[in-house]
Amino acid sequence: MASFDNPGHPAYRASLGSGGLLLRWSTAEDRAGCILLSCLAVMEQEGHESERSVRFLEPYMDDGFYAGSSTNWAVCVDSSPIEVSETPTSSGSDSYVDQMRVAASSAKERVVAAVYFLPGEFAFESDAVRVPVGKAHILACKAAYRGRSGGDNIMDRLFGMVNARAYNTGCAFMAMAGIPSYYRSHGYEYALQMGRGLITHISALSPPSPPTDASSFTLRAGTLDDVPVLERSVLAPRANAGIFIGMQDSTTLTSQLHYLLGDRPPSFAGAVDPFFVLEKRDTPDTPPRVVAAAGLRGRPGAPTAVVHPLLWDGVENASIVAQALVCALVKAVGALPTTDGSQNKLINLLWTLPDAHPLYRWLLAHELAIPPPESSRYDLLDVWWVGIHSLSRFLAALTPALNARLAGSRHILGANHTATLHIAAPRAMGGSVVLRIADGAVLVAPANTEKDPKPNLTLPRGALTQLMMGYAGWRELKAVFPDVAVESTVVPLVDVLFPTRSVSAALYI
Repeated sequence: MASFDNPGHPAYRASLGSGGLLLRWSTAEDRAGCILLSCLAVMEQEGHESERSVRFLEPYMDDGFYAGSSTNWAVCVDSSPIEVSETPTSSGSDSYVDQMRVAASSAKERVVAAVYFLPGEFAFESDAVRVPVGKAHILACKAAYRGRSGGDNIMDRLFGMVNARAYNTGCAFMAMAGIPSYYRSHGYEYALQMGRGLITHISALSPPSPPTDASSFTLRAGTLDDVPVLERSVLAPRANAGIFIGMQDSTTLTSQLHYLLGDRPPSFAGAVDPFFVLEKRDTPDTPPRVVAAAGLRGRPGAPTAVVHPLLWDGVENASIVAQALVCALVKAVGALPTTDGSQNKLINLLWTLPDAHPLYRWLLAHELAIPPPESSRYDLLDVWWVGIHSLSRFLAALTPALNARLAGSRHILGANHTATLHIAAPRAMGGSVVLRIADGAVLVAPANTEKDPKPNLTLPRGALTQLMMGYAGWRELKAVFPDVAVESTVVPLVDVLFPTRSVSAALYI
């Protein structure tokens, strides 16, 4: 396929109807248009974008923050001539947002809809196996273009571009968070539950009763010297959890940590959110070492401070770290200066961490935080939707993890287990796949209807996606989906290859 015909190629360019709408991948010149449009995704009204939201979103057009960010937007642009009456003029305001509005509206090709493709990785088997994944991270379309000719399929075409980019870059699957009926129509199924996080009500905390060695812990502001140890904490092993990692290389991770700690290009003039590290001194004569870290988000002095990210070194006692961190963090946040000099009115700490985070259960166990009220099974950030557009590619990428699961199950299957697992899959997932198990290894291949035996594992698309991601086991799925079918001869093998697992995230910012 020629590059200009491949929707995932940077050179792709296609007309959408006769109204001057074009589909293409973004360039650095689309910076203002993409950033302003993205404000719609965080519930701001068109024409009323706040500087805080603009500052929060603009790193997604910076190649130093996410590698390739300026070219990872699937965009629909309006290339029709601007009417004289619509020609934007400067209002004389020196507002950063006003200047960006003028730049966006005066562009020759104005961004009217976009989907941002975030490259990442997913770690299986406690980070022993990583596979490339993509996330449809930001979706937005201007209201005026949703109902005009061609408007109904603008987002369909953008999804097609993002899925093609994922295929071109070797992604095993795609993920996103949001509205179920909308995403299911694009081939995504509810398959990852990150959890609703936790909330600490300051007034409900018991009088401080820190651990016995609390004097050995201190909280201080993070510095650039902390980056190496923070990198190790981001990727600290998490037993029995699958991990979404919002980057694909160590360079990107380093750039993100530098950004969080305030080392940013001059163009990023927004306020730097507080970032604290928790240190422990093992003996009075030894230097302290960083055992945890926490970033804060929110308006200074606001009643609620959002804790994200929350990092732990994976070594220090998690129970003690959770207690020491909350005691120190509440005091530190309450002492932060406000923008108007008024007294800090901190009421809550909102922890945006998944259920599988290693500190989660200790915050609960010590009654330092509780789950927030559940608003919906499909909360925006907590439920992730997964699109497996090629089951054979997904399983091929997962082969090292499948082999590891086989190696750990010899007491169940035997040392030289031989079997053929034929998984029936719909055409939307690339068709059926055969797994051949021999000599402790798995071989993945597309099914051959003429040569391979009939399927011995059959599930509808939603159930199959959930089984592959470890969201649920086949027995649980069969109770919900009556058409799930597993032949008795392969039941032990299915149990071994596709166990349920919890899911976490690493520095997903």
